[in-house]
Amino acid sequence: MWRSREDTGQTVAQSRVPAELSVIDESAIASAIPSPAVANLNISKSSKVHIGPKFVSVTQNVQNAETLKELPLPKYLWQVIKNSSRTERLSCAAALIVLIVCVALIAYFSVMTSKTKEEDRAPHEWRITREMWLARPYNYTYYTYDFEPLLLVVIQNTVGPQCHRFQACAAELRNLQGWFINDMGYDIPYNFAVGNDGRVYENRGWSVEGAHTRGYNRCSMGIGFLGDYRGEMENHAVVTPEQENRTQLILAEGVKLGYLRRDFLVVGAKDISDSASPGSNLYNAIRRWPNYDHQNRFKGLSCEQIHEKYKDTPLYEVPKDI
Repeated sequence: MWRSREDTGQTVAQSRVPAELSVIDESAIASAIPSPAVANLNISKSSKVHIGPKFVSVTQNVQNAETLKELPLPKYLWQVIKNSSRTERLSCAAALIVLIVCVALIAYFSVMTSKTKEEDRAPHEWRITREMWLARPYNYTYYTYDFEPLLLVVIQNTVGPQCHRFQACAAELRNLQGWFINDMGYDIPYNFAVGNDGRVYENRGWSVEGAHTRGYNRCSMGIGFLGDYRGEMENHAVVTPEQENRTQLILAEGVKLGYLRRDFLVVGAKDISDSASPGSNLYNAIRRWPNYDHQNRFKGLSCEQIHEKYKDTPLYEVPKDI
């Protein structure tokens, strides 16, 4: 009980508890009690937890491992999604979309690559006859019999579109042939053509006089490479090893069948005529061939003069195994 002394103006506290008891401050008690050491704390359905003498706020993240283990996969995934934040869900959705797009692109390009390989199937590995590329029939009246076996092979380029598959090259040759027949009045001018696919396409064929190089058609074989091989042009064609190898195969066939001399020589159209053909890229390539005519022996000579001058004269020594 509290009582006032009016005479002194002082307030005196008197306790009715026994004298041996004393009052101790609560803060002293709290500081005297050691705080419990908590390593792991599992909390369920609580946001306020009393740990020792203090109250602390705990953010609850309830995950009942035992219950989740027993859930079917769809429900488990739904629980994970439901307990995730909006940002996490958006991130997962974006990642899933990217994954689906990547898988779709891989599948698409795999199918297209397989389809392209199937579409590039040709009737022959490298030698395509007129019938194979569906050439229009044509009646020829001029031949190279008088000068066979031939000494001279002239290389040109068509300065047209490139083609890298059999179907595309066959279509390009049909277009080219149609233009020559309809607009120029004669068949495709080369004896053979070489596509960017590395195949050799029969044009006029062996022994037929070409229309590729004025003044030399009666005593030469003409080969046209499909495409524009002028290196200064933006979309120029590039000579491939396969094109060169297949060209050597058709030339070897000519030697074997007696249409070409064993010591025949190769020139570019620009070497013997006023022409830019076969373009810098192709011209540089044929100049590296062992049978290229670096001496330019035939320029300014007629077919009769070439035949008379070199018919009994070896142009170079040919290895016996060729």
